[in-house]
Amino acid sequence: MPTTASHSDRVLQVADLVGRPGASRRLALEFATPESLDNELVRLTGPVTLSGVIESVVDGLLVRGELHGRVAADCSRCLEPIEQDLDTDVVELFRDPADVDPDDELEAGYEIVDDRIDLDVLLRDALAPALPYSPLCTPDCKGLCATCGTNLNEGSCDCTETHNDDRWAALEALRLPPEDGAREDVERGGGGR
Repeated sequence: MPTTASHSDRVLQVADLVGRPGASRRLALEFATPESLDNELVRLTGPVTLSGVIESVVDGLLVRGELHGRVAADCSRCLEPIEQDLDTDVVELFRDPADVDPDDELEAGYEIVDDRIDLDVLLRDALAPALPYSPLCTPDCKGLCATCGTNLNEGSCDCTETHNDDRWAALEALRLPPEDGAREDVERGGGGR
């Protein structure tokens, strides 16, 4: 069973792993939802769990595992509320800044500081791109009628299929020559003048 972790608990003590390649520790943690990850259509609900392992490797500490959470969203087509699971894999290397070659770049948030690592950036970096960009209640959601707003998944409406926009009415009378006729005119030197 995962242990619940607050923001301060996202900082893990790793003194037993630092500098000991081959050593590892299992992870089963539960975190409060990181702030500012929600968008207009998608919200993380409840805790986020991290199941995996921290492994000591030559270059630092490798965190591998899976993040799991629950997402509440509004369907991007019909706007009905939906809930779905969110699962994403994580693989990140934490390094001691003192051991990093000056020519290498140490990614911010993935440092080992005082034998501790902070998982906050890892959580944000993994969860933000995993949130559904355009959530759907079903893959074949019919959406809303553009005229009356009826949810087309629940039935049809009395609106006509063709929607004429008065701003384009002047173009309805425009008749262009067939594509082949226009080419012949150009080839004869008419050039459409």
